[in-house]
Amino acid sequence: MALDPVPSLPPLVVIAHDDPGTADSLRHAVQSATGWQVAMADPSPAGLSAALATGPPVALIGCAALASLPPGCQVPIVAIGDDARPADVRAALAAGARSLLAWPDGAADLPGELTRVALIGQPGAADGHAGLVVATRGVQGGAGTTTVAIHLAASWARWGPTPVLLVDLAGGLAFRLDLGAVPTWSALTPTAGPPFAASDPFDGPASEPVVRVGGSFEVPASGPVMQAGGSFGAVDPFAGPSPEPVVRGVDPVPGSSPGPLVAAPAPARGLSGDQLPVGAATTATADSLGAASLVNLLAEPWAGMSVLPLAGLADGGADPRPEPWVVEHVLEVARTAYRVTVVDLPATDEPSVATALSQADALVVVGRCETAGVRGLQAAIDTWVASGRDPDAAGAVVTGVRPRAPLAPREVRAALGDRLWGLIPTAAAELAAAAEDGTLLLDRHDLSAVQAMVTLANRVVPFAAVTT
Repeated sequence: MALDPVPSLPPLVVIAHDDPGTADSLRHAVQSATGWQVAMADPSPAGLSAALATGPPVALIGCAALASLPPGCQVPIVAIGDDARPADVRAALAAGARSLLAWPDGAADLPGELTRVALIGQPGAADGHAGLVVATRGVQGGAGTTTVAIHLAASWARWGPTPVLLVDLAGGLAFRLDLGAVPTWSALTPTAGPPFAASDPFDGPASEPVVRVGGSFEVPASGPVMQAGGSFGAVDPFAGPSPEPVVRGVDPVPGSSPGPLVAAPAPARGLSGDQLPVGAATTATADSLGAASLVNLLAEPWAGMSVLPLAGLADGGADPRPEPWVVEHVLEVARTAYRVTVVDLPATDEPSVATALSQADALVVVGRCETAGVRGLQAAIDTWVASGRDPDAAGAVVTGVRPRAPLAPREVRAALGDRLWGLIPTAAAELAAAAEDGTLLLDRHDLSAVQAMVTLANRVVPFAAVTT
């Protein structure tokens, strides 16, 4: 006789809050919205230690009680507080909380947050965050997508997982961060073609070095060496003279596949290849671009964060848009060298943008707090889902939230529902000035825009999810 299957028990949620009324509201919300079991815990150190010793999949703990967590707590925590209060943000970061849920404003987000954080805390789930590619894309101009991308990457570099790579395909990153003479996309020179291809007679003056293909290329004997962890655009004073000529790529033979990527010296900011002096060059073997060569090539303006900008006219000379296969190869290599890669994308449908989106594991779409912005966010996420991607891996971020914005926050929440990942208040003057100076304000928790972006980063990839 077959035995009746034993019904599986619903997950257990530990709730601890210094306000008994809020704790009871959380209990009622969890039970009615998810059907999960609830264990109420005293917010004291002894009470939390006893409740968390059973290893529940997730715990809801008030920010005031986070200081009472036992040392080395491995239970995923959802902090309950006010994301507009600096003290709550600091407490959540210090405790390693996977999320900060505003209560009661975030009551609608509670079921999704419980499920997401519980899945992150499962054994082996932390390893899944290695090699993530997160695409940020604006749906309209002036939405602050680059600012969001910069702070996402910098937050992960600061609190983990590290190392992080910030890739620019929208243009303007080097100018915004005042990076100076750092390697850009033009430093990745594709080589391909027959063994004895001649140089293009229309490709610059005759005094430029001839590019040798079929396994070798011309590189200068000396050039700038980027100082890792230094200031923006810092060049090692012992690295030798200024950059030598930029290597020009040879077009592949029609019908042939692109050749390997090789790292070529980048021109100084504001100079094109034709303006650089011609100097002595040596021949080196052209190896395909690997993880070590990518890390060594790119500048690291902050510890744990490398950058690959796309130079624009504001930088003195514009980089050509990289070919789709170049973007694909770089992102594939970046997965093996960096824990998280953030790609800043424009709101265009160019082939390189489509390639980057196809490589992305998560999508953060950014729009302004207005009707057109919200509709653009909905369309972008619908396109992501229609292409067969995970619906839970795409979220909307609304910027420019202020008291007299075209749309009120409650209207934005009603329109986007659980697709809304973040509301960014109007950036203060300090944030704009910091962007012009090439600095970050991660420690300015009194700035609501900074708090919101740090909270967003912890929601997309929790700081405590990957240990380095």
